[in-house]
Amino acid sequence: MTQEFLSVKLCELDNKIGQVHNRIHLSESADHAQILAEVEALQKECVKNEIALRNKLRFSKAHVVGSLAESCDRVEEFFQEKNFENPASDHWGDTFSAEEKVLLAEYALDFAMQAADNALLISLKAMDAQMTLLEKEGERIL
Repeated sequence: MTQEFLSVKLCELDNKIGQVHNRIHLSESADHAQILAEVEALQKECVKNEIALRNKLRFSKAHVVGSLAESCDRVEEFFQEKNFENPASDHWGDTFSAEEKVLLAEYALDFAMQAADNALLISLKAMDAQMTLLEKEGERIL
């Protein structure tokens, strides 16, 4: 069961990575007006996705998920304290130069790769835990 659920989530990640790749590729040949339209559309998408994720976290009955929600809140508070607005905000980056924005984009992609590696590690550990549980239950039956 664990593997099937994680496979579905992996397919979602594959699709999202494909979309990111395609959007960046298409944006390389876009004019300024098209870039601005893409920014506006993506900002709305990011806000919608963040709200959906926050709601999933907030309404989960699992204790560990509640801890994740609290951590997300603390990270958001940290960024607000540092006046580092959410990239989905209309005013994000008004104080950053073009070079700084490129650097931030590079690090955001680095963090995304690190998050993917951590997601893989957590997934493998979840599979290990599920298999260990099944093996112990099998031992009890014998």
